Amino acid sequence: MKRLLYIALSALLMTACAEGEGEVFYTAHYPIVRLDAAITLSAADAAFEEQIRTAVLADAPVKEGGSYQLDFNRFDGGLLFVRPTADESPIAGTFDKQPAAKEMTFSFGEQSYLVRSSSYTDETALLPMTLLTVDVTEQYRTLFESESILEVLRLEYTSYPY
Repeated sequence: MKRLLYIALSALLMTACAEGEGEVFYTAHYPIVRLDAAITLSAADAAFEEQIRTAVLADAPVKEGGSYQLDFNRFDGGLLFVRPTADESPIAGTFDKQPAAKEMTFSFGEQSYLVRSSSYTDETALLPMTLLTVDVTEQYRTLFESESILEVLRLEYTSYPY
């Protein structure tokens, strides 16, 4: 009798889990309020650094006023909606993020990249806000054919509490 009860309970739980597969159980919305780049070169060259910064900001998939929306419909990720600017329609994609991890992968359109989340504070924020960081070093080493580029990070400052 106990075995039959366990089988019935297991079947009920599996049905409940299967039905909720497409449901969104949590949404995180990351409005981008500021973009920047952190650039490290092997030798100081302000003009080259500014050239890289200009390219990084121009190539950013989400500009100031745009946003990322993460709809968790799995324990480790879900649907991603990328709004490049406030006026543009969102681009659908997916994201993967292990619970409690600081890194996640965004995939949409032709793009797929690793995003690291951390916090920042400024004079206007009462709470620490989320900073999304993307390492684009290899892309800019190739683009500028330069070995002097040690690190290039795209910094996406959000108004989402950390």
